[in-house]
Amino acid sequence: MSNLENLVIIGAGGRGREFLECVKEVNKVNPTYKVMGFLSDYDDVLDGFECDATIIGTIKNWQPTKNEKYLLAIDNPSAREKLAKEFMDKGADFITLISPRATIQSHTTIGYGSVVLGNSVILNNTKIGKFCIIAGSTIGDSATLGDYCNTSGFTNVTNVTLGDRVYVGSHAVILNKRKIGNDALIYAGSIVFTNVKANTKVMGNPAVKVDF
Repeated sequence: MSNLENLVIIGAGGRGREFLECVKEVNKVNPTYKVMGFLSDYDDVLDGFECDATIIGTIKNWQPTKNEKYLLAIDNPSAREKLAKEFMDKGADFITLISPRATIQSHTTIGYGSVVLGNSVILNNTKIGKFCIIAGSTIGDSATLGDYCNTSGFTNVTNVTLGDRVYVGSHAVILNKRKIGNDALIYAGSIVFTNVKANTKVMGNPAVKVDF
């Protein structure tokens, strides 16, 4: 067990606990990581939850060392990008984590620091950018996702192009060959029939622009 890699999870909220479970799934198949614990700026974030890891330090004060690996469990794409850059500037080395329960087809690329959680399906010729979170989604044939994207549970994104920092809510569907601009937000349950411009929020079936 001494050859396990030390792993620190940045963020101890619901996403952090999901990542911890994914690490445990990986370790059951091939023991790889020793989870050191979470980083969080909130002391009480784990209160009321049963969890196999504890908070070992704050995000704002942590100094990475060369014998540690990292996962970035921050759900907000812009905040995730900011922290990724800050920690890499400090020398942090992030892992790309893929659940053994995920289905990954051939000719697919998954970027540095990204996480693919269990029950996700990524079909062939798909390109996933860096620091993306794929959470129980179907990413269809020939899709391209930019950096820092989130796709939530039961979303279906097939043969589309997502820009950077796009967030797709649960049960949303984006139809074939649509283009979604940077920083767009697709609300849960939406069906997207048209292209979506950058910095736009859409909702509904068919999805339309909303301002809230």
